[in-house]
Amino acid sequence: MNHLTSDELIDAAEGALDPARQQHLDACEACRQQVADLATVLREALAVAVPEPSPLFWSHLSERVRAAIDAEPQSAGGWRQWLRWPVLAPLGVLALLVLALGIALPRQKVVPATVAIAVEPADTTRADEGFALVADLVGDLDWDTAISAGLAVAPGAADRAVRDLTTTEQQELTRLLMAELTRAKS
Repeated sequence: MNHLTSDELIDAAEGALDPARQQHLDACEACRQQVADLATVLREALAVAVPEPSPLFWSHLSERVRAAIDAEPQSAGGWRQWLRWPVLAPLGVLALLVLALGIALPRQKVVPATVAIAVEPADTTRADEGFALVADLVGDLDWDTAISAGLAVAPGAADRAVRDLTTTEQQELTRLLMAELTRAKS
């Protein structure tokens, strides 16, 4: 059995209860007692004469509220304290100083670390002959000439080459690198 809710009790006291719930009220002694108690309280509250406040009450109310708010202690960690000019002005100057330094200071070029991989061919005599042939064709080639001729590796070329490998090729490269690192440690 569902008893009347507090809203339904008020509706019943005012005579505006839904007819379906009115049937419950007619059958339930506990709900009828609650409605009777509520009606008694409402009648007694209406019978009390409440005096009007003096005209000065309303004119002084805002002053008393303002004084009470000013008398309250300020919270130590409120976020509103950051929104005051004495705090915002130095923070703004500091932010501008950091921005100016970031723009004015020269940046150093970051050179990525490279890993040299030595691959030994099966036939070293043939590789030596090939190197000797290339060395004879090139002659005395210094570093600046090699860069201007486009023979130097551009930054990031190794990363792009590894990224372009297939999954199988990447796995094989990882295996070779791990084997070389293991051999170098021992």
